[in-house]
Amino acid sequence: MNPFDTDKMPWLFTPHSEGELNEYFSSDHSKVIAETSQEVIASLSESRDRLSEKLCYTFNYNQRRYRYTLLRFADMIVRADVSIKMLKKRIMELDIDNRELRKQLADMERKMKR
Repeated sequence: MNPFDTDKMPWLFTPHSEGELNEYFSSDHSKVIAETSQEVIASLSESRDRLSEKLCYTFNYNQRRYRYTLLRFADMIVRADVSIKMLKKRIMELDIDNRELRKQLADMERKMKR
């Protein structure tokens, strides 16, 4: 397979410029993560372990598309990691804003009591 054959290849694994990478790492990936997750779940089949009879799942994939499937999963993992980091950053920013607002409120309440 040509390493730059981009047909059905996850975008992360195709050639692109630095500017495009910056946009990739700062964009919202929730739609792609949700779509890929649904495909992963659809590829699972429930079965029982022969010895223990415990429930387990088997992942069914097309052998010819195995490399492509792994790249899609890797792409989803990177996107999820980027999304988590962006959410953590936003939560920290909101927490700082919240602390500042609480301080302002406390200051205003002290002034009103005087």
